[in-house]
Order: sequence, then structure tokens, then C-alpha cells
Amino acid sequence: MWALVNARLWDGQSVKTERGGLLVDDNGLIRAVEEDYQPPAGVPVVDAHGGWLLPGFIDAHSHVGLSTSGETLGGQDVNESSDPVTADVRALDGINPADPAIGEALRGGVTTAFITMGSANVISGIGSVVHMAGRTIEEMVMVPAAGMKVAMGENPIRVHGGQKRRPGSRPAVAAVLREWLERARRYEMEQSTKLSDYNPRLEALAMVIRGDIPLRIHSHRADDILTALRTIAPFKVRAVIDHGTEADLVVDEIVRHGVPVVTGPSFSARTKAELRHKGFWTPARLAQAGVVVAIASDHPVVPSEYLSVYAGVGVRHGMSLDDALKAVTIHPAQIVGIHDRVGALTVGREADIVLWSDNPLTALQARAQKVWIGGRLVHDAG
Repeated sequence: MWALVNARLWDGQSVKTERGGLLVDDNGLIRAVEEDYQPPAGVPVVDAHGGWLLPGFIDAHSHVGLSTSGETLGGQDVNESSDPVTADVRALDGINPADPAIGEALRGGVTTAFITMGSANVISGIGSVVHMAGRTIEEMVMVPAAGMKVAMGENPIRVHGGQKRRPGSRPAVAAVLREWLERARRYEMEQSTKLSDYNPRLEALAMVIRGDIPLRIHSHRADDILTALRTIAPFKVRAVIDHGTEADLVVDEIVRHGVPVVTGPSFSARTKAELRHKGFWTPARLAQAGVVVAIASDHPVVPSEYLSVYAGVGVRHGMSLDDALKAVTIHPAQIVGIHDRVGALTVGREADIVLWSDNPLTALQARAQKVWIGGRLVHDAG
């Protein structure tokens, strides 16, 4: 058990105090959050000296560890582009805990990431939620299966249409997605136990049909977003829009369908036609409309370690400070299914917390001085 005192506590929700503290128990859970906190006698105390204590940042869309920093093609395991449907592929089996970018993200205040397969395929595989500290992936993993990657638009068309196989057009992308969701629905209904009927891709997609995990739908253009929502509607599955470059142009439809949106990488250049509308005004407009919106890095497109900067730029474009902080804490926690564990300075949550020298959303010079995951100190800048 240990305590932290003399901190500015802020989580963008119910906690904002100029001088507060908290208590963390031996299981790494937060047991007290109070203004002018006085810890019990004999409990080891960390003095924050007026620093900012925030929940650890959560990168809601990343390829860190799958795309190892500083390595060439042999170290890039983001895409298995041999087939337009590779639903049984798991990101967890390719994450490299030794990727230097993982430690860099941790030192940038990122404690957790949803790591997903890439967008070469219509259905690319299963993403995982992991902590940014650990020697092995077994030590790091929080949720082994947290979302099924689906891609609309240019990427699967370019990869597979270029090899003269389906899909070579947007209608074909939707058709492939529709076909495999229907096959998975029937597979789940039949409940066959015969080994000859076993299909690993349909087994994986059955998790989506049952509602165990959402579809994580890579889509930039407004029409691709609406096509995706129209295609999946008959199956009544959960979904998240990833990237959502033009989501603000169809915000009413986003609200009507009740889907969250993970935006980004908005800090990068417009490298293809789908990105012409790209900017931080998208998460700002979505937040103003009440959409559950996250800001993500899409590492390595832009580095995960600067997630605080991306949230800060969101403020420049119209997000409130609270909404921007929620976009890198509790909202991604909700989207990836860990909001009952992390993402807030709340009694009962795991102590995934970061002590900053200044407000990281408003001060470029702010440094993550100390980072705790599950109450355990995993980074100490002194």
C-alpha cells in the first residue's frame, strides 16, 4: 500500500482538484481519492510537489509491437495480405515486447494500447489490449480478443484488386464483408461439433456475431462509413468506426447508430485521396455532438508517445480540455472494454496513473515523471 499527496488531480470527469492525493492498495487498486488527502500513518508516501496526476493514456488504435521500430520488412507484421479474409489471425501472436516504441510510449504517459492488424484486407483479424510494460506478451496483455479489424475503401481494393482478385471495388468490399458475416451467422447457428465442419475464420467471426467483440471498421470517407453501417445493420453486431476522417460530415448518422469513433492519425500528411478532409476538427465536432470519440496515433504512422500532443491539438480545434482528456483516457477505455478497470481516478479502478510535471495537454515541455501500471512503478524519470 502506498499514497500520493500534493498533486493536481484531473481525469476530465468528476475529479479536478488543485491539491489532492490518493491511496493505492496492495492489489494495485485505488482506495481513496481526496482533496487535501492525509494518508494513514506508516503508509509510504510519494510527494507530487504540485505535479499533475492523470489517468494513464490509452491509445485506441495502434500497431506498436507489430511494426517494430527501426526494422525493415522482416520486422513488420501488421498485414497478412495473402487473402482478403484472415479473420483468424491474432495481433497477439505478432506483438514484439522488445519494440523500442513500446517503452517510448510508456515514457510519454501511454499505459495501454489497442493493437490491431492492418487494413490490407476486408477482414484482417483480431486485435488485443495490452499494457505498455512487460517482458513478455503474457505479462502485458489485458484483453486477448478486443475487436475484429475490418477495412473499407482504398486499402483492400489496392492490395487485392491489384492482384486481379476480389475485391476490386467498393461494392465488392461490402459484398465480401456481407458474405462472411452471413456465413459466420449461419456457422454460429448450426453449432456443429464435427471436426470436418471446423472453420477457424468463422470461429473468429462468431465472436462478432455473438457480440463478444465489436467490428473495428477502418473507414475514412463519409460514404464508406455509411456503407459499413448499412452492411452490418442486419446482423445487429457491435461496431466502432476507426479513423473516421469524414465522420463529422455524417455526424447525425453516427449519433443515430450510436457508434463510437476512434479518430487519427490526424497529425500526419494527407497521403491519399481518402485523407483530403483530415484534421483535428473531426474529433472536436464529434465530441460537441455527444459522440464517444477517441484520439489515436495509428502508430507507426505517427508515434504513440506523443498522444498528449495530439489531444492538445484537438483543444486548439474546438475540443474542451475535459473532452480532449477523455478522448485519450475513459473514452478509449469504453471503446476497448476496460472502462471498469482503468481510465479514471476513481476508487476501485486499477492505478494506471501518470504524474506529470505540467499539464500535458497544454504544455509541450510537460514530462511524465512517474508512471504506474496496476499500482506498480514502471517508469521513474527522477
